[in-house]
Amino acid sequence: METKNKTWFGNHSHSGIVIFAAAILAIIFINFLPEEKIFSSVLIGLIISHTLILLITVFGGWMLLPERILKKFRKQTSVRSFDFGWSSKWSKGFGFASLLVLLLAAYSYLGLTGNPVLQIFVFTFLLLLAVNLYIGNIIAGDSGSTNDVILPYVDLYKAGKNNVLDAGCGAGRTTISISKTSSDINIVAFDRFDANYIDDGGKALLRKNLDLAGISSRVTIEQGDITSMPFSINSFDAAVSSFMFDHLGKNKLPALKEMWRVLKPGGRFLLIIAVRGYSTFAIANVLSLAFATRSDWKRLFQESGFYLLDEGNINFGTYFLIEKPRG
Repeated sequence: METKNKTWFGNHSHSGIVIFAAAILAIIFINFLPEEKIFSSVLIGLIISHTLILLITVFGGWMLLPERILKKFRKQTSVRSFDFGWSSKWSKGFGFASLLVLLLAAYSYLGLTGNPVLQIFVFTFLLLLAVNLYIGNIIAGDSGSTNDVILPYVDLYKAGKNNVLDAGCGAGRTTISISKTSSDINIVAFDRFDANYIDDGGKALLRKNLDLAGISSRVTIEQGDITSMPFSINSFDAAVSSFMFDHLGKNKLPALKEMWRVLKPGGRFLLIIAVRGYSTFAIANVLSLAFATRSDWKRLFQESGFYLLDEGNINFGTYFLIEKPRG
């Protein structure tokens, strides 16, 4: 028995035909037979349902594809462009999900006309969720930018700037920003380099970005764990960490104590993190309740021996400037 190989579009072409035909018929009924509302509603329902099927199929396949394969299909960027390695599934996935939920809201509104109370409840819930996901897409999309991160205007180098640590440097976005604060800063870019969504865990991208920024001679790359760093006591004048400490779970306090150990007396640590609030809710929804609050972090600073000097909001997150006491 002979079988024919069909492409994905061939297997789902009937959905496209139904959507097109239903759209034409819906236009005809709405404009020329407005009294036949039931037919218009059925046709609009067909359009929304088959569009949902197509988008869910595309979304599911896109999410399952490895990032390396997706990169081959994307337009190649300039050799002179920074690449900080963020997955397109992260930076664009919330927008795709928002569209799906919005269509589902419209479909539920049409399908629940027999139960007005449930209709309004489900439609309102899904509409709010779609808006929530869209806001999350705006926030997550910023991670895909090729710009370096914006650092708050604080007095970070009170103890000096001979050796500055970028803890959790990733592909170098924060490292490049630190280098711009002064031309004579020596930076140690430190990370585990084990991110599974970035080739080589990010180390290869880090080297490329440092070369493009022209700061390779000023940056030393070190690999290790933040809770047990391969540096001696009082090694650094200052340190920065951007959106890494909030992923440490129960290791937050050990990591802060280790940071206290490697900083010189009077050394300052600029910590940029996500805390429980509107921004994290836009991305993680109810899961954002698992994020530590500002009060939780302040308690951890005290337990690890740091003094809190300054705090504020930046980059959809929160920053704290803390200091290791001199005596």
